[in-house]
Amino acid sequence: MKSLFLGSAMEKSGKTMVALGMALNYPGKVGYYKPFMGNLMAYRDMIADQDAHLMKEALNLKDREDALAPFAYNIFDPVPMSAIVAGYEKEKNSYDMMLVEGTRDIVAGSLHKVSGIRIAESIQADVILVSTAQPIALDKIAMLRRWMENFKVNFRGVILNRNDNPEIKPLLEGKGIKVFGSIPEVPELRQFTVRDVVSELHAEVISEEGMENRVEEIMVGAMYEEAAMKVMRRVARKALITGGDRADLQLAALTTDTSCLVLTGGMYPSKTVIAKAYEVRVPILVTPHDTLETAEIIDHLIARIDPNDNKKIAKVKQVVKENVDLEEIWS
Repeated sequence: MKSLFLGSAMEKSGKTMVALGMALNYPGKVGYYKPFMGNLMAYRDMIADQDAHLMKEALNLKDREDALAPFAYNIFDPVPMSAIVAGYEKEKNSYDMMLVEGTRDIVAGSLHKVSGIRIAESIQADVILVSTAQPIALDKIAMLRRWMENFKVNFRGVILNRNDNPEIKPLLEGKGIKVFGSIPEVPELRQFTVRDVVSELHAEVISEEGMENRVEEIMVGAMYEEAAMKVMRRVARKALITGGDRADLQLAALTTDTSCLVLTGGMYPSKTVIAKAYEVRVPILVTPHDTLETAEIIDHLIARIDPNDNKKIAKVKQVVKENVDLEEIWS
């Protein structure tokens, strides 16, 4: 039985998407384990990790989400490595391959010696990093490669995600870092619906027309109307996040391709805005969060895959198969 630890060089690298695509393309029985929960959800009688829920449903795994991702990382109450390994041992028995997913990035947990590298070392898993091609991420990959030399781990290389630059692969391989694949930007994987936004924000819905509108872009409205209008015309299927008191921006957005208005600070729209939103079938959502918090929460949705979204899951399987050298990884 082989084990592969997928870690991130930086947050929001698309690690879960890559893990799902790899698992769906594996020729044998593949299991999944994520020691530390990340993004939480209330599910049945438990608080579960969203990624574990996705993997359980998409891969038809037998164990509950709280066994696939059993622990929460608390710097004041650390989980011992023995417990992490014991959880892994329970999961691995009936599979040909175990995919083990790290948390935010591969160094998280270093304070108590339960970082991704330490976990990979303890369970004797090979390591592959998933990363975007941002310059700071590439620098961190080089740093992490040197850091991993201090541990008894087999660092195999990296998978680049959301990368359309062909020069990155030879750049890294020229530094001795194997690149197993480069997944381009796939717009279909970065879309969600207004209903997803409502669920994530626990927002109050003022105008419910168009709840199934697709959201492709996020725009924060914090500028003058004239300047904002120039940007709004160029951004299609957007969620506009703005203060509830900015009726000028709200009305301007409703004359362009807008999927929903997200009004922050718990402030409600004017009657004029509500009437216009009903007319053009654009939902209005009201949240008590401030604009920055709201943008961060919605930004998380970009990376999330609903286990019931069969079309998106099939797309994940396809793009990973087409852009990652899976045969070399499995070998």
